[in-house]
Amino acid sequence: MSRPNQFRLRWKGAITGPFPLPRITEMLRAGEISLLHNIEVDGSWLTVRDYFRAIGLSRAPTADGSGLGADAPPPPGAEIPLGESLTPDAARNAAGESLERSVREGYLWCGSTFLLPPLFALLIYVINLLDRDHQISRTMLLILLTFTTTPAALLPILFVRKLGKTLEQEGLSDIRQTQGNLVIVLGFLSLALWMLCFFVLLPTR
Repeated sequence: MSRPNQFRLRWKGAITGPFPLPRITEMLRAGEISLLHNIEVDGSWLTVRDYFRAIGLSRAPTADGSGLGADAPPPPGAEIPLGESLTPDAARNAAGESLERSVREGYLWCGSTFLLPPLFALLIYVINLLDRDHQISRTMLLILLTFTTTPAALLPILFVRKLGKTLEQEGLSDIRQTQGNLVIVLGFLSLALWMLCFFVLLPTR
């Protein structure tokens, strides 16, 4: 099956094109689009970066679409000789990698809502072990667990919101909104789940 030779592009909901692949690479070099733009392939949308990787292009094709451009950005992981600065193409490539890391980091913070509460609660467990005379009541331990579990479950919200500002500036408001809603839901679910677990597991005195 031959590859399509005309593609539509989408950014912030606006659709342009269709463009031939060489024209898209020229737009990349000129900074008119980024690797995070969406490209329509066989009726579905994916990022320009993902499409280039799927077809095995780590460098942009030449004007006739048959070869590799000599002035294209280096493939991911390529080292830059000492003393040489980034070319504009390589700089845009690095910016795209940075944005991808920010997106991944946001989702990692979403998942951390279930990991941080038991880590923070270890402090209360240590206090419980040190209280050999049982002077601290079960109610007090639950209160202490609440004061440690709540910030642990909700702290990732702050980091996701901070990352969301960067995504918003780069036109990825849909991802920012998705991560923002997800971390809030997971944060409160985590808080309810862990407080229930602590209530059940906490020994009666």
